[in-house]
Amino acid sequence: MQEKPAAAASEEASEMPSQGVRTLITFFLFFHFFAILAGISGNFGARSGLRRQLRSSPGVQPYLHTLGIDTGYGYDLISNTADDWDHLCQIVIDPPADFDGSSEAAESLQKIDLIPKGTTPWGMQKKRYLMLGTWLSGVQGDNNEEASLVSAIAGGMLRNAGIDEGAHRFLLLSQRTQDMVSLDEMEPAIRDPYYPGWYDTVYNADLILDEDRWSPSKRGGQGEMTQSRGTRGRDR
Repeated sequence: MQEKPAAAASEEASEMPSQGVRTLITFFLFFHFFAILAGISGNFGARSGLRRQLRSSPGVQPYLHTLGIDTGYGYDLISNTADDWDHLCQIVIDPPADFDGSSEAAESLQKIDLIPKGTTPWGMQKKRYLMLGTWLSGVQGDNNEEASLVSAIAGGMLRNAGIDEGAHRFLLLSQRTQDMVSLDEMEPAIRDPYYPGWYDTVYNADLILDEDRWSPSKRGGQGEMTQSRGTRGRDR
């Protein structure tokens, strides 16, 4: 077999990246595939100690977060409980004084949804919006831990809608569990999965413009108002 001339071999070698660059690329590819493996391991199946250690390896979580692949969004129903169903964030614009916060009463009023119109029904963007509602349902409670998250979500929704004044109502709606029946046994009006009657209001708060931030004032039982000023005084 005829060997290449030394001059040709030297010219080919000069066109390749240096040894240091090739080592860096190899290290990056190794880290990338390791991070993907750690992310997949942490999102599927039971989280063992080893899986948690893989996911907590230095640099893995920030890297996955930067790429937007740090969380699995394709979870299916598990126990057919309220936590398994979708949660929707909604703002009712300038509702009347007698508005009770129910999804049925909001149907005839002007409102904006966290999920923009035209969003692909089964796309990743919609799943992320739904997951954001699920996170909010998990933190909301008597100690107002949800205030900063509600303020951020509501501020983005109203800003995108071009609304910078008024008195509005923020609602978190949870889809009700439904009996397994055929479509023939259901009235045509309620076959729509987004029919208002399929949702319960699990969070209900007035939105008050506090300087340049929308602060939620949660409505308690029997018309009681509980202030959610947990973010007031923080850097804007």
